[in-house]
Amino acid sequence: MNITNQKTARIFLILFIILGFNYGVSFQQFLHFDWADPKGLSDASSYLAMSNGDQDVASIHRYRIIIPFLADLVRDVIQPLIPADQLHLIDALSFYLVNYLITSLAGLLLYLFLVELKFKPERSLLGVFIFLGSRITILSTGGPMVDSLYYLAIITILYCCLTQRSKLLSVLNPLLILTKETTVPFLFLPFFVKTMNRKLILLSLSVSFVVLFWVRNKVTYALPNVVKADDPILVTITSHLASGLENLSQSYFSLAGWHGLFSPFSVFWVIAFFGAWLEFKKIDTHYQIPRFFLWIIPITFGFTVLSSNIGRMLHSLFPLVIPYALIGIDYVLSRKQD
Repeated sequence: MNITNQKTARIFLILFIILGFNYGVSFQQFLHFDWADPKGLSDASSYLAMSNGDQDVASIHRYRIIIPFLADLVRDVIQPLIPADQLHLIDALSFYLVNYLITSLAGLLLYLFLVELKFKPERSLLGVFIFLGSRITILSTGGPMVDSLYYLAIITILYCCLTQRSKLLSVLNPLLILTKETTVPFLFLPFFVKTMNRKLILLSLSVSFVVLFWVRNKVTYALPNVVKADDPILVTITSHLASGLENLSQSYFSLAGWHGLFSPFSVFWVIAFFGAWLEFKKIDTHYQIPRFFLWIIPITFGFTVLSSNIGRMLHSLFPLVIPYALIGIDYVLSRKQD
């Protein structure tokens, strides 16, 4: 077997493991999702309505069209296969299949990302398990949500920056910008990487914003009876900023906020801080986390001003938290015994 075949076989094996692990941790969330009591996933009702052609939902949800569209396509495909007495599950199942595949793809890209950072395959796979086993990832996979595509967009951007794939990222930008409005700040990360083709990225972003506003206008003009005064994106952002102090107090100065703070990574927050200390103090010099990764910290913490759901916002830090956590784990497990 030549080297190319070995690499291909390894990737397929890793994907198979990821699919199995993701199914194991997320299926129960799908199975027990309650439309009447979504427990913090209240926007799921908006995405369900959108997948059924009803766009009369909150403006902040209405333009997140990709996953509801895909769920609608999947529903049409699987409906003939579902027994009549199980048809009540078809909406949740359609979203689950879409999110399950997208999250698994994000896990595979995260694995390649970690390998690129010089982590061994087994450590990289552990990092993927940390991501897939996170409570926030499980919620976004098992529930009728759109966050899975957002996390895929983030790791795609970071991976392209890390591997200096300017052309690929430039082609993908017009699609990535449509995943979720919170993806937009991440699209500017390539400007902090000297080896990226910044002129090409700038051209791509210009086209991407044209695509973004064109799509939003198409959706708006198609729904003249449901458009409200707070629909424009700048108005939406302004209204969220107005609640900034309240969001911050709920996020960082309340028991519920602290619970949400630990939802994404639990104990791995502490291990990641230890790993970051090791790397910054150059106690462990094998791994070098690119400094431009640090720009996702102000981006992500800035989102906590716009939303009181701190757990889902801080989960965007996974491309930074997981590598640092792996550094900490690797340091402890690899130390020689006295």
